[in-house]
Amino acid sequence: MRFGGLTAVNDLSFDIPDDGLIGLIGPNGAGKTTVFNMITGFYRPTAGDILYQEQSVVGLKPFEVGRKGIARTFQNIRLCPSLSVFESAQVAFARSINYGFTQASLHLGKCQSEERRVRDAILHILEMFDLVDVRDEQSTSLPYGAQRRLEIARALATGPQLLLLDEPAAGMNPSEKSDLMKLITRIREKFNIAILMIEHDMPVVMGICESIYVLDYGVMIAYGTPDEICCNPAVIEAYLGEQV
Repeated sequence: MRFGGLTAVNDLSFDIPDDGLIGLIGPNGAGKTTVFNMITGFYRPTAGDILYQEQSVVGLKPFEVGRKGIARTFQNIRLCPSLSVFESAQVAFARSINYGFTQASLHLGKCQSEERRVRDAILHILEMFDLVDVRDEQSTSLPYGAQRRLEIARALATGPQLLLLDEPAAGMNPSEKSDLMKLITRIREKFNIAILMIEHDMPVVMGICESIYVLDYGVMIAYGTPDEICCNPAVIEAYLGEQV
């Protein structure tokens, strides 16, 4: 991925297993979020291809990538201030609703049963994220950690097979980070999905990821298990500074 004369991501190639929990780490400016933006259609790669379930997603718009089964969160929380917690999750179900405009207007056919199905599904997800009790509150009025959980819940409500988490632990206190680690592991196991996670908090990455890719100046400099990465001289020099 090039921006004028700047190469943000260079000759990067990696695979994500169907049910993998993979970390993507590196210094600020290493190209990590650019990778997410390429995968999800915000950027079109200058060269190369991105295959999801053996089909290219290059050139698709973000909503089309979402329909393929890829969802993401953002480094900076992006919740709509006019929506409640429940409504924030509800919008994610739009593509799965199985009735038309006329049925919705007149409450005919599948409309009522579909609305009940969606409501039950939303409450189930909010309960999993400990957000049921605040479902009627304004989404942006929640404490920071709860807003982070809501953003993940909203992404999960789209029914993805690949979930991209961009610094989910940013700004959380130690207790919230511990709960987040358990939650991410539970999400992967319960929904049987793949998770690719950007994160600067090394105890979080090392604590839950099965394998880790390391970027530096847009180039992959290492790949391995957490134990291998924390002892890798190139990673220590470029990013960690010391063994973790």
